[in-house]
Formats: sequence, structure tokens, C-alpha cells
Amino acid sequence: MRDFDLLVIGSGPAGQKAAIQAAKLRKRVAVIEKDRVVGGSCVNTGTLPSKTLKDAIYYLHGFKLRSFPHISYSLKKSLTLRDLMTRKDLVIKHELEVIANQLERNDVEIIQGTGSFVDPHTLQVIKPNGDVDMLRAPFIVIATGSRPRQPEHIAFNNATICDSDSILSTEAIPKSMTVMGGGVIGCEYASMFAAFGIKVTLLDRRLNSFASWTRRSFKP
Repeated sequence: MRDFDLLVIGSGPAGQKAAIQAAKLRKRVAVIEKDRVVGGSCVNTGTLPSKTLKDAIYYLHGFKLRSFPHISYSLKKSLTLRDLMTRKDLVIKHELEVIANQLERNDVEIIQGTGSFVDPHTLQVIKPNGDVDMLRAPFIVIATGSRPRQPEHIAFNNATICDSDSILSTEAIPKSMTVMGGGVIGCEYASMFAAFGIKVTLLDRRLNSFASWTRRSFKP
């Protein structure tokens, strides 16, 4: 049994901020993360990857709007989705190094494993090699984040049917794409792939809420 002042389950933005704030107050802090890397979905599969892809596509697509048709044509002809994914991977790698360095610099211990409660102040952490670590603290922050929902009746194969996480690993450029869901993430991926030259159909059952969201988002 090891004692800490604060235990944080999850190393996403909320977990990072809680851990670093406590560490700056000279508290002994540990972050438990089940994945191989820190950062959570924000860095690895969510905000950062999608914004990186969007900015790269919009930047290259913007040459067309700046009256450079020959440059636009040569870039669009040679650019592949793999090139964009490589750029995305480089940005993620850099951000992961920044986060890990920040946690280590503030003496926050990073423990890889899956945590579960034994009692209100005790966590059992099962590490990848099967070892079990028992941790105790008066305060425990749960910052486990979220993941895409995969209905059982849909056969996700991460190739032709993807969720918002697995689409980031694709290397094939489809001729057409259907995006289910007109929320922030759905609209973002729909717009970026459309800018890449792919025919995109966006479906959303909440027509009124979707229309309301677009009016708020694109209001002049």
C-alpha cells in the first residue's frame, strides 16, 4: 500500500490540471492511466488530431482561393491522406512529450494500469504485466473522459465503418463518405473531408437542434 495526497484516474486535460495544481501546492500526486501514453482522448483521438487535420486541409485548400491554380492543382494531385496522418502523428508526438515532461517536472508520478475502487480512499491498479498496485489517498479525482459509442447492431471494422477514433488511422481515400451525427465532431469531419475533395453526406436525426447549432456556430 502506497499513500498519496491525491490520486487522479485519467491523464486527459482535467486530470492533468488537477494533478499539476495539487503538485504545485506541494502535495504528493499520482496519475493512473490505462493507455500507453498520457493525454487522453483530447490529445490522442479527439480535439488535437481533428484540429491538426482540419488546419492542414484548409491551409492547402486555401491556395485555390488565393489565385494560385497551378500550385493548388499540384498539391492536391500529390497530397495523400497518409501525408496528413503523418503530420497529425508528429503534432501528437510533440504534445505528448510536452505533457509527460510537465507532469514529471512537477514530480507527478505516472502509473500505467487500470484503476478500480477498493473503498472510497483506496485504488487497486492492475498494470499491463499483471502486477497489482494498491494506492491510497484522502482525495481521488475521476477524470476518465469519454469514448465513441458503438451500437452492437453496427459492424464496425475500422476500414469502411469507423467511429471518430478509428477514422484517424485510415489511409485510404474514399470516393464518398456518410457521416452519422451532426454535432460538433460530425460537422468537423464532414467539412474537412469535403474540403479534401470527398463527396460527403451528413445525416442527423435532430434536425432542429442541428440547425440551431449551425446558426449559432456560423453566425456573422
